[in-house]
Amino acid sequence: MRHPPPDIASGLCYGRTDLPVDASRFDASVAAMHARLAALLDGRTPAAIHSSPLQRARRAAEVLATSLGLRVKEDARLAEMDFGAWEMRPWDAIDRNDLDAWAGNVPEFAPPGGESARDIVLRMDAWVRGLRDVASTTHGVHVAVAHAGPIRLHTASALRLPTTACLSWSLDFGGICHLHFADDGPTRLIRWNA
Repeated sequence: MRHPPPDIASGLCYGRTDLPVDASRFDASVAAMHARLAALLDGRTPAAIHSSPLQRARRAAEVLATSLGLRVKEDARLAEMDFGAWEMRPWDAIDRNDLDAWAGNVPEFAPPGGESARDIVLRMDAWVRGLRDVASTTHGVHVAVAHAGPIRLHTASALRLPTTACLSWSLDFGGICHLHFADDGPTRLIRWNA
C-alpha cells in the first residue's frame, strides 16, 4: 500500500526525506486504506504488517497494525528512492541535462549521492526473498506500507517487465498493489491501484 499524503509543497523533489504526513488528510486517508485492506482481506488477518521507516508510511502502518492486533515490522529496504543532492529541491531547479540523463537511462542513472532504479529493484527483491523465507512458515497475506517508486519498480521487476514500463503507472496515496507470489510459478498481479 502506498502511504498517505505527506506534508510538502508541490513541485519539490522528495524521496528519502522523512516528511511528516499531511495531518489534515491523515485520518481520512488511513480510514480509506483500512477499508480497502478489509475488502481485500475478506475476513482474514494478515500474517504481518511491514513498513518503510519513513514516518509518512510508518504512521499509517501503525494504525493499520493496531486495528488488526499486530505489530509493525519496519524495514529500511521499503523506503523511498534516495534522490541524493536533488532531495527537497524544486524540480525546475535541477539541471535539465541531469534530468535528461536520468530519462535516458532510468535503470542505471543515480542523482549525485542518490540511488538508481536498479538499486531500488535490488533492495526490494532482497526484501521479497526474505519475506518468502518467512512466508514459507507463516502462510498468509503480508501487507507492506511503502512508497510509489519502490512499489512500481518492484512490481515491474516481479512481472519481468522493463524498469521503464512502470513509470507511468498511477498509484494513488493509500492505493493497493496486490501481488501473488507462487512457490512454483511466476508472480501474478491481482490488483493495481485498488
